[in-house]
Amino acid sequence: MKNKLNPVAIGMFVLAAVTISVVAIMVFGASKFFADTEKYVSFFTESVNGLDVGAHVKYKGVVIGKVEEITIRPSADLNETTVAIFYSIDLGLVRRKILDTDVDIFDEWLEKQIADGLRAKLNYQSIVTGMLYIELDYLAEKGEKYHTIYAGTSLTEIPSAKSGLSEMGKAVEKTIAGISEINFAKIGSDLEHLLEEANRKISQLDVESMNDSALETLESIREVAENPDLKSSLKNLDKLLVNADDSVASIRRDFSSVTQSAAHTLNKVDVLLANLNSMFSPQSPFRYELSMLLRNLSESLSSISNLSDYLQRNPSSLITGKSERAKTAK
Repeated sequence: MKNKLNPVAIGMFVLAAVTISVVAIMVFGASKFFADTEKYVSFFTESVNGLDVGAHVKYKGVVIGKVEEITIRPSADLNETTVAIFYSIDLGLVRRKILDTDVDIFDEWLEKQIADGLRAKLNYQSIVTGMLYIELDYLAEKGEKYHTIYAGTSLTEIPSAKSGLSEMGKAVEKTIAGISEINFAKIGSDLEHLLEEANRKISQLDVESMNDSALETLESIREVAENPDLKSSLKNLDKLLVNADDSVASIRRDFSSVTQSAAHTLNKVDVLLANLNSMFSPQSPFRYELSMLLRNLSESLSSISNLSDYLQRNPSSLITGKSERAKTAK
């Protein structure tokens, strides 16, 4: 006879399974089902190589979200093509981590932070692996103007800032390429040859002979220094130099005096020439008076010449004076 199934036992088993499932969902998925998350977007013109879906989103180094989607926003100009990064932020986590009452209204708080310079930037999780994450930090000046690309949707765009990772990657690649071009084998060979040559030169040096020569030279210098004749000669040379300095100083003083006298004389000559130039200028009174004097002198000489000529022709006129005929002729 077959045993009948107990409906109560089956019901208890099903109820227990449902209860376990609900508890497991609450334990392992509560954070996903009951989390207060919001989706945001940022655009980057640089390469996002190393950034994958699920990568962290951090606010000043604290994890507050994760990357949800990565898409390319095409453009007619390939240089202007941008990569859109969509990521979710756990608002409840932000409110717990940031002790600011303004965070309760997150959108208004975020708008104020963006105005204060909050920007999204790519950063390395590890330089070794090259994995990236999104860093939210104050990378711009307060009040700095910015423009948004993503418009016409309900998503809020957080402006991005250049990280310089692509430039740094190019610099690293260039450095590695330069290092790879270095001929280390030749450098090692040249260094080895240099050391061998230096060792050979050192071995050829007669150190003992050099030491003896140095000692002889020092002894000769000491003997010369202790020579009384040399000391006397040095004293005489010193006196001679002192006397020479005195003589040179005396000659310099005399020369200076002569130079000053010559300069004074030249100044006087300049003044005299200036006065002469002023006296004989075309408009000067002296030149006019001299001209009149010369004219009067010429007239006087002419009268004297006429008188002398008349006396030669009429010597008796010195006694009798001019005759009536001469007066009439005049």
